[in-house]
Amino acid sequence: MKKIYSLFLLSIILLSCNTNNKVSPRFNHVLIQVSNMEKSVDFYTQAFNLKVTNSIKQLVITLPDGTKKERDVNIVLLKFPNQDFVYEMLEVTKSDSLVDFALYKHVGIDVENIEEAFERATNAGAKTLVPIRLVQADEIEVKQAFLNGPDGEIIELMQIISGEF
Repeated sequence: MKKIYSLFLLSIILLSCNTNNKVSPRFNHVLIQVSNMEKSVDFYTQAFNLKVTNSIKQLVITLPDGTKKERDVNIVLLKFPNQDFVYEMLEVTKSDSLVDFALYKHVGIDVENIEEAFERATNAGAKTLVPIRLVQADEIEVKQAFLNGPDGEIIELMQIISGEF
């Protein structure tokens, strides 16, 4: 009986890590700031067997009024083998004047309909930091918004339009 229960739990865990098993909302990523990307990638790939799944050098942000802004960045996305959760790293220096450092410490929540999720979160008391906007990088296109939770924690809502995050 114990063996059957263990196999049942293992199958639930494996299903939750399956990219074909889309659930909304779900945790998608956590972003941290690093001072040396090469050193950090080497550490996380060696220490925890994370695999680099994407490297982003430029973002194109479309604001709600249609204005586009391009921003050079150094972002690396990493994942554990056979898991969806993304460990996102952004290389920053104190001289990065275009970076709003507060936004680059957050938890990302993937949703199927960002407008509904945004409304639900704000109705529950979330404060808007950045309204819904379109962001493009290489083959990735997402709608995103940033909110503050009840203790000021930063939450990124994201709806993946195309590409693999």
